[in-house]
Amino acid sequence: MIETLVDDLDGSPATETIRLGWNGDWREVDLSKRNIAALTRALDRYWAVGRPVSRGGQAGRRRNAAPSRSRKAARSKKSGRDPKAIRAWALANSIEVPGRGRIPGEVERQYNEAHTT
Repeated sequence: MIETLVDDLDGSPATETIRLGWNGDWREVDLSKRNIAALTRALDRYWAVGRPVSRGGQAGRRRNAAPSRSRKAARSKKSGRDPKAIRAWALANSIEVPGRGRIPGEVERQYNEAHTT
């Protein structure tokens, strides 16, 4: 048996099945490298400014709470992150990180902790 993935967007050969969650629903989509890169670019913008959520589903702060100055500063600092620098730092510190796509939140957290003054 040979399994061939076909990109669900444009019908080209797909390289990976991506699992996406949104508002409690999960979907899988087969995508080519090109479409994975486009999806990654689109989601990274929102991911970078989002707050981590505990395994119990609770956000780091209440949704209707006004952000403090330090949270605003941390968020704007995080959104200006440099993925190449994070990857280089992770590799230099023997931390596994994918060569492309989204940088795992744990790796970015470690990078931020290592570079906080």
